[in-house]
Amino acid sequence: MLSHIVISVLLCTASCEPAEIRVWDGDSIRLGMGQQSEAVRIFNIDAPEMEGRCIHETDLARQAKIRLAEILQGRRVEILRQGTDRYGRTLAAIRVEGRDVGDILVDEGLARTWAGRREPWC
Repeated sequence: MLSHIVISVLLCTASCEPAEIRVWDGDSIRLGMGQQSEAVRIFNIDAPEMEGRCIHETDLARQAKIRLAEILQGRRVEILRQGTDRYGRTLAAIRVEGRDVGDILVDEGLARTWAGRREPWC
């Protein structure tokens, strides 16, 4: 099974600075390392789970994770924080080269627009 994917990007929030992003799955990343790291969930999408209920979901989850890493790799990334979820993760829109990353994943069939609740992938 794939562990998280580590990539380096130019992260832009209030100021631009090089940062490390670890891709956990198709809709979750972690910014930075160690105690100062921040869990971020892409707020407008739902991607399949890595521990899916069927092979289709697991395969699609792997594809979404890899594609998210490809989209972010070596690019200037904007994190637009929207609040936090019930697990304490930052909810954020993520943009690369002016494009919403969530929209890219939805357009490619690797995620769904978040409708307020999870829908089955199997």
